[in-house]
Amino acid sequence: MGQTNEFIGADWKWYHQLLLRTFIIYAVITVIPLAPSFYSQDFDAGFSVANYPWRWLDVVSQNNPWFFGSQGGKNYSGWFVTLFICFIAGAAWLLIEKQISKNKNALESSTGDGRFYNWFFILVRYQVALRMSWFAIAKVFPVQMPFPTISQLNTNLGDFTPGKLYWLTTGVSPFFEVFAGIFELVATILILFRRTATLGALMMIAILLPIWFVNIGYDAGVELASLHLLLLSLLLLAKDATKFWQLLIEHKAAAISYIRPPVFSRQWKKVGRIVLKVGFIFIFLVYRGYHYGKLYAAGKTFKLPLDSGVASFTGFYNVAEFKINNQVIPYAPYDSLRWQNVVFEKFNTISIKVAKPFKLNTQNKIRTTEYYGNIGRLFYGYDADTVKHVFTLKNRADTSKKVLLTYTIPKPGSFILKGLNERKDSVYIVLNRIDKQYPLAVKRNTKVAGD
Repeated sequence: MGQTNEFIGADWKWYHQLLLRTFIIYAVITVIPLAPSFYSQDFDAGFSVANYPWRWLDVVSQNNPWFFGSQGGKNYSGWFVTLFICFIAGAAWLLIEKQISKNKNALESSTGDGRFYNWFFILVRYQVALRMSWFAIAKVFPVQMPFPTISQLNTNLGDFTPGKLYWLTTGVSPFFEVFAGIFELVATILILFRRTATLGALMMIAILLPIWFVNIGYDAGVELASLHLLLLSLLLLAKDATKFWQLLIEHKAAAISYIRPPVFSRQWKKVGRIVLKVGFIFIFLVYRGYHYGKLYAAGKTFKLPLDSGVASFTGFYNVAEFKINNQVIPYAPYDSLRWQNVVFEKFNTISIKVAKPFKLNTQNKIRTTEYYGNIGRLFYGYDADTVKHVFTLKNRADTSKKVLLTYTIPKPGSFILKGLNERKDSVYIVLNRIDKQYPLAVKRNTKVAGD
């Protein structure tokens, strides 16, 4: 570790130079949001930045390249096209540079390559840390994959996609989620420091390789995003590929190279480098971690609605009686009109099980919604006027659809709902709360209904 091992002088072959420039361009264009859709999106709808301004940090961390979000997060053709364009641009850069530097000696040229590699080393490390810091903190305070809601616990297993099911089963074990988050957080911190960057990259590969395979196997939606970070982590180890071969295959002694930081002649640059590094760590790790801790302590998550419901209404309800236009509709398991059961969540959602055909929605842009990756239930956000006894329901999937229902509470745990449904038919519904116990919640030593 005492000597600097940089790819300079005779060690720099033409293909080293070409690949270096290719991946410098790749690292730049995948961290800077170039797609117009990034700037035209509704940041408040996607990130709740109006009430949580610190979520702009998540906007920055999750500003994905154009090919991430398309084709269900599996746009490999777009990824290869991007790599090919970077390769062509890198080749053009190298040819122009060779033309300009014909009269320069080899030492000057190799010194430039070493300087380029240093900046590449910075770009890749900080891009991995930028993206992984969000995943890590959202697991350390387990809000990325929250415990299943009452609605999800009362949705048929076959009504979930494999990806949604994976997220729910991970959320069942907060201990595992926190452990994974700590591992990711340690790797993120290590990768920020030059002397521990190799260890951090090795940990990142151990984290990201199974994540990539999980996304392939479960179709979980971030397949290409995990592969992108895996590639960047592998690139951090590329400088020591020969050393790893000697160490692991030939069983020879080998020293991992240390990339020295840029040398600045002016004091303000030296101070600026330290300020920027400390600022990055404080803002993206400490400050954001503090706010995610507060969010978790409040029992909230950005994967679910943030507005609280009426606590006394929370629970699972059987539909004891159901009328449309004053006509009683008896229970039938395949009736497409009659409600079968209703759930009031602890947040302001009412979900209704109906045996109607559903269109499965797995678009990445709605990953944080309740109806992503599952069918079988209608989801409504609700406002309750507890003085006038009126529910205002807004369809979560189509907010233009609104339903007004009056309610009475004949006895604790019961509702009588009256009003017009979305088709303007009059409805009369009697709900009775059922105190259900869920084996999945036993380990938490609580009933989900009271969580």
